[in-house]
Amino acid sequence: MKEGVNSFSEASDILGLYKAEWLNGKLFDFFNEPGYFNELKTARPCVLIGGRGTGKTTVLRGLSYQGQFALRNKGVSDINDWSFFGLYLRINTNRVTAFRGPELSEDKWGIYFAHYINLSLCQLMLEFAIWYQEKTNSEITINKSDWRKLLATLNLQKSGINSLESFQEEIEVLLLEFEAAINTVIDTPPKNLSMQGAPIDALASALLSSPQLRGKQFFFLIDEYENFEDYQQKLLNTIIKHSNSNYTFKIGVRELGWRQRETLNSNEVLTSPADYAKINISDVLNTQRFPTFAQKVIEGRVNFALSKSGQPNIKVQTLFPKLKGVDEAALLLGPEGRKKLIEELETSLDKGDFNKAISLNIGELFFIKYFSEQVEKNETFSSGVLSRLSNPNVWKDRVNNHLYASLFSIKQGKPGIRKYYCGWDTYLALANGNIRYLLELVHAALLRHLEKCSDDELGPISYEIQTKAAEDVGKKNLSELEGLSVDGAKLTKLLLSLGRIFQVMAGDPAGHTSEVTQFRLLDQPGEVDERVERLLKQAVMHLALVRKPGSKLTDETDTKDYDYMIHPIFAPFFVFSHRQKRKMSIPGERFLELVDSPRKAIKEVLERNNRKEEQPLPDQLQLFGSFYEEY
Repeated sequence: MKEGVNSFSEASDILGLYKAEWLNGKLFDFFNEPGYFNELKTARPCVLIGGRGTGKTTVLRGLSYQGQFALRNKGVSDINDWSFFGLYLRINTNRVTAFRGPELSEDKWGIYFAHYINLSLCQLMLEFAIWYQEKTNSEITINKSDWRKLLATLNLQKSGINSLESFQEEIEVLLLEFEAAINTVIDTPPKNLSMQGAPIDALASALLSSPQLRGKQFFFLIDEYENFEDYQQKLLNTIIKHSNSNYTFKIGVRELGWRQRETLNSNEVLTSPADYAKINISDVLNTQRFPTFAQKVIEGRVNFALSKSGQPNIKVQTLFPKLKGVDEAALLLGPEGRKKLIEELETSLDKGDFNKAISLNIGELFFIKYFSEQVEKNETFSSGVLSRLSNPNVWKDRVNNHLYASLFSIKQGKPGIRKYYCGWDTYLALANGNIRYLLELVHAALLRHLEKCSDDELGPISYEIQTKAAEDVGKKNLSELEGLSVDGAKLTKLLLSLGRIFQVMAGDPAGHTSEVTQFRLLDQPGEVDERVERLLKQAVMHLALVRKPGSKLTDETDTKDYDYMIHPIFAPFFVFSHRQKRKMSIPGERFLELVDSPRKAIKEVLERNNRKEEQPLPDQLQLFGSFYEEY
């Protein structure tokens, strides 16, 4: 096999490392600064909001002192020029959920948890201090008075600790002993607890008062903030609200994962922009900014592998060619469909008009037939062709407005690909601002491409392979939903039901509102049902659904005032439009039935939208045939 093939294989392997945790030592080799990166470098607290796979972990780790050191080419002499030192902490569910249970009241758990946070953040600062001394060969000096104050906050006055190394070791032991004690909290309650925030303030002040670190600031980079219990979020909110100039917080959290904005004082609430800068990744990496960022990420990884064997760099647009609508229609028609269209025209047009007609793209001829007979309904195929020949500008507008929707009807009920999902722009739209999803798509396409290509076939990836890869990724993420939360099984059922509804509606666009891809809950008296509220929030948090503010939006937690759609990554699997277009309404009780009684609910929602579930399942949905037959 040629060297180029091996390079593509390595590129595929690198693209497959789409989680920051999987990259290990390579994380910063492929780091690309998103457009909002500099906003996180300011001295004020920031909250970075985005679903899994949007790059929160990578960005926060890029802000850490380890990340900055790597990104600045490991220049030891530059460390003293840094304005901040980022300390990364990923919230481990196993740890934080240990601080709950009927054994103690929430207030008592809060006292223990505050001590745990004190120890954890102090440990991060000390780990940095030791790293700094080792890298710069310069000892951080803390005066005796600061040592006394610091040790007093942790009840260690008589410990004899007089160096950062011994203090780090003591903190590590205290943390391990405390974690062990929590498991037997009733029998042997932990002793010598510290006051919330006091050790953090004392250690940060002592370190940053030293000649070596004076004028700097610590950034506590807290990842997966949603894993905190509600009372724990209030506790951290309090520390954030009352943090001093020595340190600030950069929080990474999923949408709707920051459930509590209050501090321990119920009259005190964190608000943006007064208390923190809010950075919503889906907003800042919008349709204008995401393509540029995504192209850098993908080309950086692919071309890194190719450069090792002297292969020329490639552009993603070349690797993922797009397919024009009329050309896609021709592909979907196939030889038999094209033959029927030509034969029908030949018997209904005179020779001169027929010769003019067959000079048109066969895909456009399909559209003329579709629009004349199923949209206008008062024209014939032949009259539509004559109209197109005499009024090309009128038909150009019709093609722009209706062709895409018509493509879903061509192979409805037939085996094989019913709609192509290909082209770099389409892959960007399917990812919907989620860099992990984009990496999954590109990786899946390259894997399929490498399976089929020979030594001299390393050119653009075919439309079929791109489409099949998109189906694979949709199926993979659907299958993973069940394990993402306690409501995972419900989310899977919800997606299967909604996906079938949108698939049937897409396959029967004629005479109906075309490209229905969104829904909203019907306004009802009183509050939205609590079960609906929970299901919607879980669906948004775990990227089963995406949401956009509706016209009546008053509060970001008010679920009924948002428009929802299935995340575009699932569109190729179910076969409907990935584009944000028209919407329908679903009553709250019907929404719940999509999970509890899917067959009944699917039928009623379709009937409400003048459709019937008569179309056979697409090939890839046959695996779930029993789901659509039961319940």
